[in-house]
Amino acid sequence: MIQLIVHAFLEDSDAVVEVLYASSQPEKLSAKMTELQEEFPQDYLAIYDLPLDTDLSQLPHYPSVLIEKSDFQ
Repeated sequence: MIQLIVHAFLEDSDAVVEVLYASSQPEKLSAKMTELQEEFPQDYLAIYDLPLDTDLSQLPHYPSVLIEKSDFQ
């Protein structure tokens, strides 16, 4: 199992979603999340658990983000 940090933000009128960090070590992930929250205080940041060797589309819920402009206002 690894964990991903996903970053979502608005760029002009477009929503951008990107994976910024991946780790299997919780302490490293936590430190990176703190750093990113300071760097991007107005943006959406989330941590997702990601099982290895798994078709994510077959899981009941997998890393995805629905973003509306109002989420950033």
